[in-house]
Amino acid sequence: MQKKTYRAITYWQQYQRFFPPHARVDAANAPDEEWLHWRGADIHLDRYRRDDAPLTVILAHGGGGYGRLFAPLALLLHKAGYEVIAPDLPGYGLSDAPSKLIRYDAWVDLLADIAATERQRSSRRIVLFGGSLGGYLAYLCAAKMPRGAIAGVIATTLADPRLELTKEQFARNALVRHGLMPLMPVFAALGGRLRLPVKWFTKMHAMSNDRTLARLVAADPCGGGARVPVGFMASIFTVKPDVEPDDFDACPVLLAHPAADQWTTIASSRPFFDRIKGRKELVLLHNCGHFPIEQPGIAQLEQAAVAFLQTIAAAADAN
Repeated sequence: MQKKTYRAITYWQQYQRFFPPHARVDAANAPDEEWLHWRGADIHLDRYRRDDAPLTVILAHGGGGYGRLFAPLALLLHKAGYEVIAPDLPGYGLSDAPSKLIRYDAWVDLLADIAATERQRSSRRIVLFGGSLGGYLAYLCAAKMPRGAIAGVIATTLADPRLELTKEQFARNALVRHGLMPLMPVFAALGGRLRLPVKWFTKMHAMSNDRTLARLVAADPCGGGARVPVGFMASIFTVKPDVEPDDFDACPVLLAHPAADQWTTIASSRPFFDRIKGRKELVLLHNCGHFPIEQPGIAQLEQAAVAFLQTIAAAADAN
């Protein structure tokens, strides 16, 4: 059977009008599409190829996104001179995976395997760029891999799911936070493969401060409208870093946090960020919500990310 492609599914095109004109993606400048067979799953990847790139950037989405949602950011980084890959993590996008792989810890393993494969394929250094829950995921991956495997981490949030504040902000309402979340490990053990809409548990309506965009994401069957196993929800709160931030200095970290985020505020990211031992930088994206599309924040994100990548590429050349 021929696999689906985003060239045949146009829902993602509705997001383009929310981005600056120079970041909008259409059929003419869409990324190449690839498939990776991984542990019995078929993982879909978008790739903006660039043979002369000094670095490869891997974009990691969160719990309401998928790779193609990041196409405008991927295009901006590609224009700046970098090869960019954006996978659909298990449970989202066009990837086809069994329930046992739709877990946050499996996401960490997949991201690490993709990074290792890309490093071996091109010999280029790898930078992880995570949005939303993908920001913490990018850190977990960098902390899991051998020292030197990841050259840098960019995150729009670093909300530690172990914190009470993060749990409060993550949950859709008080019933979910105080009634369902404490029972998630039990539900996962009894019926972890039962798939329910992710928006039943989370504040998917806070994905964007633009209500029209937030509704699009929540209705998108590839993203915020997806059904995920109960076990996935439980796994978010049980995964622990291989290296706690107090001991992490394997690579520099850029936290480019939306200043007007109504889902996970900067207060939920600062505790983890402040503990990071190594080189780090914080940039607030002014006027931006959780899904950063507003000006001037989206321009600040582009500028900060490109400057961060240039510094890493220059350091690699110096060595």
